[in-house]
Amino acid sequence: MSRGFQQDSLLATPLNTSFVGSRVLMYEEVESTNDRALHLGGEGTVIIADRQTSGRGRHGRSWDSQAGLGLWFSVAFETPIDGLAFAAPLAVRDAVKPICACTVKWPNDVLAGGRKICGILVESRNNRTALGIGINVRHKPEDFPPELKDKATSIECLAGRDVDRGALLRDVLTELDRRIMVLRQGGLEAVRREWVEACAIMGRRVRCGDHVGVVKEITPEGGLVLETESGVRQLLLGEIVEMNGA
Repeated sequence: MSRGFQQDSLLATPLNTSFVGSRVLMYEEVESTNDRALHLGGEGTVIIADRQTSGRGRHGRSWDSQAGLGLWFSVAFETPIDGLAFAAPLAVRDAVKPICACTVKWPNDVLAGGRKICGILVESRNNRTALGIGINVRHKPEDFPPELKDKATSIECLAGRDVDRGALLRDVLTELDRRIMVLRQGGLEAVRREWVEACAIMGRRVRCGDHVGVVKEITPEGGLVLETESGVRQLLLGEIVEMNGA
């Protein structure tokens, strides 16, 4: 177990889950928990690292993963499960809510105080899937790189108190397990509807890249259907900025 985990009650007792955490592996340092999950596999295996040297987010962006500050972990899947990108932000939101108010931002970020506290990345390779989750827990403003200071924050910054990473991890994995069991039992649409409601952008005017328009629909795959001045556009991924007015 990493020295960085010793100050937390990180899974000090067994998880009470049905699927997630069938095996839990902790590392002081890895290049990427997603890479390790895709390499090792094992249905429901959770890979946790105190530090990632090559953590990444969507679009190949690097993810700042310093030791002792956040939760950096991935869950491995040997069989396809549709809806992971819907289930994960909901699980994080519900685990964090008792500590500080937070919201889901399309497609799968979690924000607190209008700034990002969590990023989620689903990747597949050789018929395996990894669900990666990174949560900023203990960061102070000076811990973020200059380019992120105005965009990111941490749970402790918002809560104004110490947060036990182990207790938070247990809550996230428990919430995630609950929703994955719903997905495995055919409840994709129920989870998707909950995610659509959480994103709260239907009817909103947004900018995504070069496109500005009103969100008219969210597709079954999670894409946005925008009504723009030049016609209807469908966007599956991207960074959105909410505009004034509808």
